Amino acid sequence: MPSKLTNLFTGIGCTAPFLGFVLLGYFFYNQSFGLGIIALVACILAALFILGIAQQAEDKRKKTQLEFLQTFQPGQSDFHKYKSSTSYDLLSKIAIDEQREKIHLWMPDTKKGERVTKAYVNMPYLIKTYNYSDILAINLKEDNYETASVQRDTHFTNFLLNKLKEEGTVMGTPASQPVDKITSLDLEIIIDDNTNPRHLIRFYHAPYTPLRKDSLGYAAHLKERQEWFTRLKTIIEQQNDAAQKVESQIETFESPVQVETPKPVVTQEMTRLTVDVDMDRYALSLYKDAKDISEVNPEIMQDAPQHEQDTEKPKSYFEQLLEKNRRQLRGDYSDEEN
Repeated sequence: MPSKLTNLFTGIGCTAPFLGFVLLGYFFYNQSFGLGIIALVACILAALFILGIAQQAEDKRKKTQLEFLQTFQPGQSDFHKYKSSTSYDLLSKIAIDEQREKIHLWMPDTKKGERVTKAYVNMPYLIKTYNYSDILAINLKEDNYETASVQRDTHFTNFLLNKLKEEGTVMGTPASQPVDKITSLDLEIIIDDNTNPRHLIRFYHAPYTPLRKDSLGYAAHLKERQEWFTRLKTIIEQQNDAAQKVESQIETFESPVQVETPKPVVTQEMTRLTVDVDMDRYALSLYKDAKDISEVNPEIMQDAPQHEQDTEKPKSYFEQLLEKNRRQLRGDYSDEEN
């Protein structure tokens, strides 16, 4: 969290050695080699002294702001038991409440909604509390280059990450990972929050002081970041497992109800046409029992009126033919024999 004054001292300290080399060349030109060496050494010492003063002022400001940050705490009385980590640039902080399954994130409290890029003395903070289920993804970055990531298995997570990647492409993302030196080691947390979904915890951030990857400082910062990545990764994996169990239980309960469709009862009805012998009437009989028709003997129905039987009338030629047919049906062939 450099101030204008510390930036001024840092600039003077960095330019002092160049001034010493200029004086060395000047005295060499005037054949004063000893004065040139003295001027160079004096400039280097002055540069170290000025840079030391600037670093002390920077450390003091950082310590003051860190103490001020500690005054912002959640309402729980056992907050001191939480696992927490403060960002290297003092812009953010993270704490995990494993008992209540909550995660607390500190961020600059900007009333005007403007983006803060560096902390300053007595800068206020805003604490937001989220559930474990609100953690959608975590990413590891070196100089804004993503090296590892883990995420929730949901459609909303994929949609949000694609949207954030598009915004990162517009802002500019390095195409390759830094090889020998880095200027930042970051842990990015994606939260289910429409107003501020992205939270950045910096474990090292010094744009003007690159850190070599083979140094002890790099190994220490990398170890601390990896520990937090493992904690958050475990939380996300637990949420994925819980979601899969819920889905499997829902599928088990949703068994299809089989409704048997009643088969239609087929009733076979047989119809027989009975012809009267006198050929003047047709009768329809409906049989519901499927019996052998061959066993049913047709009954000859004689519906002649009683007064026609008592009174004999002369028969016409057509009536004689009918009478002849009746006798033949009865098996009487006496007319043919006669």
